[in-house]
Amino acid sequence: MNMMFNAKIKKAVLAGMTMVMAMTMLAGCGSSNGGKDAASLKGKELKIGTGIYAPFAFKDESGNLVGFDVDLIEALSKKLGFTYTITATEYDNMFMSVTNKEYDIGMGQVCITDERKKKMDFTEPYEQAGLQFVVKKDSGITTIDQLKGKKIAVEKATAAHKYVTDNCKDSEIVIFPAIAPAFLEVEQGRADAMMQDKPNAAYYIKKHPDSGLVLLGDETAKIPDGFALPKDSPYKAELDKALKELQEDGTIKKLEDKWLNV
Repeated sequence: MNMMFNAKIKKAVLAGMTMVMAMTMLAGCGSSNGGKDAASLKGKELKIGTGIYAPFAFKDESGNLVGFDVDLIEALSKKLGFTYTITATEYDNMFMSVTNKEYDIGMGQVCITDERKKKMDFTEPYEQAGLQFVVKKDSGITTIDQLKGKKIAVEKATAAHKYVTDNCKDSEIVIFPAIAPAFLEVEQGRADAMMQDKPNAAYYIKKHPDSGLVLLGDETAKIPDGFALPKDSPYKAELDKALKELQEDGTIKKLEDKWLNV
């Protein structure tokens, strides 16, 4: 009897050890963060980089950084309990710094593209901005079809640049290194139209009522926007959850009304 009882105990102990080892091995394989556990943002000090792009992140008349993304980061910090510093920089530098994990977050209406996903992770989208043409109000151009054979200004290496290159082959494309001279080119009649992200174009028109510019046609080629994160960021899960809650409680809608619905 004792030998049988001891054998049963031995088998039970061995079975228990096997189960513990199996659970340990599974735990090591089950991370959804590329092997990194999700982390709480409470009490963290985040480094954030931003491109300058109205109305998402830009400097007002007093030199203060303001905009949709700036307000959204502030709302996230209050909800999740982190503090932060924002550094304004060129987009190329910002993306490189996020990729190298020098910034925890990159912002400034960052479009989520397959090419960028190869180097960075992103939060779930919180906005979706499209492209739209801009013309002079007195140009006589009232439909997109009338742009055939016309001169169209764009900013280099943007979604608008790619769109007009692919879809306006019968037009002359004039490329600028920044967006401000593209607006000026249309204002002064040296180009017939330009294409730009609708929020930026609408905000520019609102802030420059004497420009005589108007939006033409409908918004097109919508691309999702999100915050850029380093690969395997431990903060993605918390940020995604908080962004969803800010959508549901109406916070993001209020920011849209303040900054985007102009």
